[in-house]
Amino acid sequence: MIARAGVVLLLAAAVFFLTRRNPGAEIRMESGVNMKLPDLVGSFQGKGTEVSESERVILPTDTEFAKILYTSVGGEQINCQVVLSGGEKRSIHRPETCLPAQGWTKKSSQAIPVKLDDGRTLEVMKLVIGRPVEVRPGERKELTSIFLYWFIGKDVTTPYHWYRILHTDWDRVVHGVSHRWAYVIVSAPVLDGFVPGAKNQEQTLEALKKFIGEIAPEIIVSKVGARAER
Repeated sequence: MIARAGVVLLLAAAVFFLTRRNPGAEIRMESGVNMKLPDLVGSFQGKGTEVSESERVILPTDTEFAKILYTSVGGEQINCQVVLSGGEKRSIHRPETCLPAQGWTKKSSQAIPVKLDDGRTLEVMKLVIGRPVEVRPGERKELTSIFLYWFIGKDVTTPYHWYRILHTDWDRVVHGVSHRWAYVIVSAPVLDGFVPGAKNQEQTLEALKKFIGEIAPEIIVSKVGARAER
């Protein structure tokens, strides 16, 4: 692991040096993501949600959004959103950076594989987050949520922010282009202990992985963005 980290740091340093010597790059507006989310995913029916005022103010005006709340017949809900950068890099960031401002505390993070319905395997970042909510006057209880995300570039996907940055700088230096990136978030609260008969944390994670297995092939445009199962 130390050797691998050393190689990554060496490559990052080389790319940083070369970027400073050759800062210009053609911005290509093509991306590897489909911003038209399906209305139906399995037994979940989708309904579009509005972009928040804070997102419109903070992010560049050429940032694109696709936000849908999916609800099953049984009332379970899964939130799916895609954020696509424009010409500026600051449209895309690690979701961990904005969660604390929304009252969430990160409890754990881990990259996990998700099997897609088309036979590929997609690696996503799993966050377990929590925040206190008022269940009745004067009584608060911690709500846990499972938050899965990954980045999509031109012909590439990754759950790692550092890899996205390195890949972006490599394209700028070696190929002279700067592609647009997007990130996809799929999340749901763990309602066990809040709603009778609701899913626990493990069951919620499995439901989200199944949802991603169905929707990801429609979101990822390139067929080389995730590795195929052999």
